[in-house]
Amino acid sequence: MASAPARDLRATAVTALDDRGAPSRGDAGWGPDAVILLVAIAALLIARIPVMGVRFFDPDELEHAHAAWSVSRGLVPYRDFFEHHTPWYYYLLSPFFRWFAVDQSFDSARRFLIFARGVSLVLTALSAWLMFLVGRLAAGRKAGLLAALFLVGQPVVIQKTLEIRPDVPALPFFLAGLWFLLRGLRESDGAASRTARWLFGGGLCFGAAIMCTQKALFVVPGAVAGLGIWALAGRSRVRILAVAVFLIGIAVPFASTWAAFAAHGGGEPFIRNNFLLNAHWKAHSSRHLLVVLETSGPILLLSGVGAWVALQRFRRDQRRDFGDILLLCTMAGLFAGLLVVPAAYRQYYLMPLPIACVFAAKGLLFLVERAPRRIRSALFAGAVLALSIWPVVDLARSFTRRDERQIARLRTVFERTAPADTVLDGWMGTDVFRPHPLYYFFMHGELRVMLSDAEKDAYLTALESGRVRPSLIAFDVELAALGPRFVNFLRAHYVSDDGVFYVPRPSP
Repeated sequence: MASAPARDLRATAVTALDDRGAPSRGDAGWGPDAVILLVAIAALLIARIPVMGVRFFDPDELEHAHAAWSVSRGLVPYRDFFEHHTPWYYYLLSPFFRWFAVDQSFDSARRFLIFARGVSLVLTALSAWLMFLVGRLAAGRKAGLLAALFLVGQPVVIQKTLEIRPDVPALPFFLAGLWFLLRGLRESDGAASRTARWLFGGGLCFGAAIMCTQKALFVVPGAVAGLGIWALAGRSRVRILAVAVFLIGIAVPFASTWAAFAAHGGGEPFIRNNFLLNAHWKAHSSRHLLVVLETSGPILLLSGVGAWVALQRFRRDQRRDFGDILLLCTMAGLFAGLLVVPAAYRQYYLMPLPIACVFAAKGLLFLVERAPRRIRSALFAGAVLALSIWPVVDLARSFTRRDERQIARLRTVFERTAPADTVLDGWMGTDVFRPHPLYYFFMHGELRVMLSDAEKDAYLTALESGRVRPSLIAFDVELAALGPRFVNFLRAHYVSDDGVFYVPRPSP
């Protein structure tokens, strides 16, 4: 039998979150705490603006910018050039190229790259708003604001949502999907058609997230498990049909996108590059998990407290709210997926972390409520301030993450080539706004080990035979890793005055 203190603690865990069905008195208006949290969220978002123009460009950013630029020129991903990310982000960015002459001057190119980071900032602000909506549904307005603050303050989120990458638009789609599902569960006692519509909307949003990055597939198992528990608990055929409608919603963006590519001869490589290839990725790395544990450790600990409180409430309530179960199952599925992915980079954590932030907000509020009433406000303010120290430090460090050599190399490409000149690059990204001479416009080590001997032979044969004749080759360690055959070709047909950029050897 549980001891009296344990029973009291569980009872507190239940009553601490009993206001989820309706706003509590503290949620009725925008009190000082809410205003301060809102200002802190805005400050952390605005503080990113000066960083956008000075921080170095991750090679991933240049890869995605080149893919979007190629789409703007009428090329079809997977058919005309290699990519292994689902395509919606590239089509989102491609219309904006009409505002920038990115192939004419380095200054225009750099302005676009900074603009694209600005798009990421807008999408991050949208994610913060959706995080607030999800948190408000889960635990009230104050918890929603606190969850949004925790989200925008995670160093992983700060660094990765600053960048040009498809994970950034996938995040608001994912959060919108969670909001739809929570609304559907909240109204499950109403009309069956209304619940099905909410779940269908959630499925559409999850499907859209998957079409931004196939990593979002790991959302599906956990979400289905949470919805399955809800459906089985209700012993209702209507609920089971609603889950089926949710799955149909996920399939709609995928099926329509695949059909569009199939109509242009890209249906088979769309499946092969995005799903089959990535399912057999060979690179392995766990170092990014250690970074996340180091920078988000306090939030993860608080989320454990919040999850425990939520489970206690679910166990004790007669009229159960399955929203927490859905969130917990989805988060568990996402973290389990990270164990499956051979190399889970930091951007992979952009989806499980928001749910952790919701439970961290619950956990912090629960702990504050356990304190004497007279010190609760001070304790809450002190905890928020302490948890904000690391984000501020990380933002300050961002100003030192520069790479003048990278900028100089990008500028050199514009000085040595014309807009129509082809540039061959390994993984420096100097070909970002120049036509690529070969199907594989980048060739980093992770991709190289995935290629068959025949594919690598075709890559080298195209160069050796003269079928393609790059106007400039940016020779880096990734191209050097192709081996003596490539190096011999380069030395026989190209010359360099700096050991990095090679131009065709003059005819005798």
